[in-house]
Amino acid sequence: MSQEPASQNTSMLRHIPNAITFLRIIVAAVFPFSSESYHVWLIGVGLVTEFLDGFIARTFRWTSYFGQVLDPVADKLFVLSVSLTWIWLDKLTVAQWLLLGARDFGVLFIFLALLAAGRIGKVESVKARLPSKVTTALQYLVFLLVLTENYDYLGFTALLTAAIGIVAAGQYAYLLQQSIRSNN
Repeated sequence: MSQEPASQNTSMLRHIPNAITFLRIIVAAVFPFSSESYHVWLIGVGLVTEFLDGFIARTFRWTSYFGQVLDPVADKLFVLSVSLTWIWLDKLTVAQWLLLGARDFGVLFIFLALLAAGRIGKVESVKARLPSKVTTALQYLVFLLVLTENYDYLGFTALLTAAIGIVAAGQYAYLLQQSIRSNN
C-alpha cells in the first residue's frame, strides 16, 4: 500500500471549490428540462453552491484565477437558465428578466467592448464587491418570490436588483479600467 504525500492530497483538494462551481453549471443546464416540482431543490443547490465554493476557496486559500473567472460565469448561466425557463412558464415577464439581469447585461457589454478593443488580455480578474454580491442575493430573492408565488413584491425587488446591479456594473467597469491602466 502506497500512500500519497500530504501535499499531493492537499493539491487535489484545491479543486473542490471549482468542482462545486461546476455543479452549479450542471444544475443550470438541467433546470429548463426539470419538472417544476424540482425547481425549489435545484435553486437550493444553486444557492448553496453559490455560497460554498467561495467560502471554501477563501477559508483554505484555494483561490485561483480559473475559479475567479468560472464562478461569475456559473452565476450568470444559472440566473439565465432559471429566468428564461420562468419566462417560458409565464412566471416572469421579459421586463422583469431585463431588470433581473441588468448587472449581467452590463458586464457582458463591458466584456464585448474590451474584446472589440483588443484589450481583454490586459485585464486581471476583479473580485466581486458588495454591490455585486447584493445583486446576486436579490436575484435569489426574486427566485424565492417566484417559488412562493409571492408576486406582490416581485416588481419592486426586480427594480431594486436592477438599480444595485447597474451600480455593480459601473463599479466593475471602473475597476477594470484601473486594472488596464496599471498594466500599461
